[in-house]
Amino acid sequence: MGTLLLKIFVKNYKDTKDPNVQKKYGLVASFFGLVTNFLLFGTKIVIGFLLGLFSLISDSVNNLSDFGNNALSVFGVKVTYKPADKEHPYGHQRTEYIISLIIGCVIIALGAIMAYQGIMDLIVFVQSMMETGKPVTSKISDTMFLVSLILLLLAIFIKVIQSSIYFSYGKKISNQQLRALGKDALNDCISTSMVIVGLLITFFTGYNIDCFFTLAVAILVIVSGSGIIKEAANSLVGEHPSEELIKSLVSMLLSHKGVLGIHDLEIHSYGHLLFGVIHVEVDSKVDVMLSHELCDELEKEAFNKLRIHLTVHMDPILVNDPDTDKYKKLVEEYIAQTKGNIHIHDFRILSGKEHVNVIFDMIVPNEIDNEKEHRKIKDELYAFIHNRYGKEVHLVINFDPAITDLLSGTAAEK
Repeated sequence: MGTLLLKIFVKNYKDTKDPNVQKKYGLVASFFGLVTNFLLFGTKIVIGFLLGLFSLISDSVNNLSDFGNNALSVFGVKVTYKPADKEHPYGHQRTEYIISLIIGCVIIALGAIMAYQGIMDLIVFVQSMMETGKPVTSKISDTMFLVSLILLLLAIFIKVIQSSIYFSYGKKISNQQLRALGKDALNDCISTSMVIVGLLITFFTGYNIDCFFTLAVAILVIVSGSGIIKEAANSLVGEHPSEELIKSLVSMLLSHKGVLGIHDLEIHSYGHLLFGVIHVEVDSKVDVMLSHELCDELEKEAFNKLRIHLTVHMDPILVNDPDTDKYKKLVEEYIAQTKGNIHIHDFRILSGKEHVNVIFDMIVPNEIDNEKEHRKIKDELYAFIHNRYGKEVHLVINFDPAITDLLSGTAAEK
């Protein structure tokens, strides 16, 4: 069904990197939900009133809320894929996170209403058990039972299709609000299944124990809504990109002959748009124009292969210099003996008549990223080098917390 809709309404539907195609994916999914949820709502509420079935009327209200979520999704898709403007130079991609937050809140509100109804029914159930020793009894005619069962099974079938389309489209275009709608549709499948179980028990036994199913579904719905809110909030605040993406980027960069090492990687997401910054170490003896051309090539390749708008900062380093290598080896020896999970980059020295300036950046774990630990490291390292060579050393260390570097505190080198 999902592929058929794409073939009908989306030209070049396989080009999921095209923003116009992504927008059409979102609109097709949202309008499909609008139409099917409205049909479910209308059918259930009319038949519910005609037959006096409160369970169908209640379930129709859920479909009406889904209709509202789809309307929000249509609005969200239209805003999300608006082109960048003066006020929003990075586009409007994060709108989808706001829509996901709203959808999550709506789902939790529905769960709370269901929980309230379940508690009220549970009170009636307990009172009946205390007074009569039996649950509340209900009588359902054969006609009411068959009509209700057919409609509920049809609703599950439609919701399965909806969920499949939402998840499939959401995965293809990396759209969080479609995944949120997919979770909501799955919740509806489970809640409607619970209604069917309660209906079957009531029809064959005469006992009404809907309160237990209602409370179970309410808890499930609230937990699901909370998960949607958490995912959207994390995206708004800013979260760690996937390890797969980082590994692909590192592998791509280090595959180039002129790249000696990389560090200080940052990646920020604006919806499915990714912007990144990274420092690339190059041989200082190579012509600066050639190194600059290499950086340009890396930026283009990062976008073409990984869709990352990458800015490459060039760090020239001295290669195969005996004095530099000597002091760098000493620093690495100190780290290996005392600290372990510390990494250095941008290492260089400036030799004077009476002392040597040893300059480098050090990436430290978050637990020792404080002034006291920094001073301790510098004092220990000074003593370590001074005792080995006896020459006066001035240490110029720029401490970077590991949490700011997506390379997990590792300055990747060949």
